[in-house]
Amino acid sequence: MAATPTLAAMLTVTKTASGGYATAYPTAVGKPATSNINWGPGDTLANLTLSPTDPNGQISIYNYSSDSTDFVVDCSGYYT
Repeated sequence: MAATPTLAAMLTVTKTASGGYATAYPTAVGKPATSNINWGPGDTLANLTLSPTDPNGQISIYNYSSDSTDFVVDCSGYYT
């Protein structure tokens, strides 16, 4: 079985209307119980994430916030 790549990316949140958290995770695997970034109202924050990909090379971003939030995912590389 071939290993799936792990994505190294900067996950940034901006235009946050309320507090919340986000989790990056392999799309086909399911959301873990941990977060990659936490924010409060009006924050613009960034955090380096190392997220395994699913067999198709994809990740998902779970947004737990009661209002809208903009995300920027800046991929800097991957490794296997």
